[in-house]
Amino acid sequence: MSWKYDYWIVKNYYNREERIQIANYIERNNDGMEKIEKTAVDANNKSKKNTNTFTIEWQKIKNYMGNLESSIHVLNEQNFGYHLYPFNNLSKALLNVYDSKKKGSYDWHYDSSLSDMFDCKLTILVNLSDKYTGGDLHFFNDHDYVVKDFIPGSLLIFKSHINHMVTPVKSGVRKTLTLFGNGPKFR
Repeated sequence: MSWKYDYWIVKNYYNREERIQIANYIERNNDGMEKIEKTAVDANNKSKKNTNTFTIEWQKIKNYMGNLESSIHVLNEQNFGYHLYPFNNLSKALLNVYDSKKKGSYDWHYDSSLSDMFDCKLTILVNLSDKYTGGDLHFFNDHDYVVKDFIPGSLLIFKSHINHMVTPVKSGVRKTLTLFGNGPKFR
């Protein structure tokens, strides 16, 4: 495990077999594709996201995820200290598939909620990929820096308000599972 800047990373959280099983299950059993209005958009109302994004309810994948939810809550308590709600069965997870054939990428954005009742406090990424090049995760918080340790199998948790991006994938396919740690409105 390592801490750097505004994120916490656990390398090798899932092994290759687990990653492939989780990604394949989501691709076969998803609830559909993410709607454009759910993504970050530019000034022309065009999505900043160049991926295929599958949505799936937590209840459908939680049995494949092992202790992921508990790990997220423990890492939050130890490193961020946010008040987070537990995932409920209807919480949505996203499988972002960045294909090199489409130069899959996601331009600068931050994660947030449109709700008047809660805020998106943490973004949780699990790298379910096998092999790819490019697709580097960048953060911008006073300066631009690359998350170099986000290798296949890694679990990454970061403050959702941090501006971030994914550079175009050059070869292969980058697959990341995204979950959001929501909690009461910031005060």
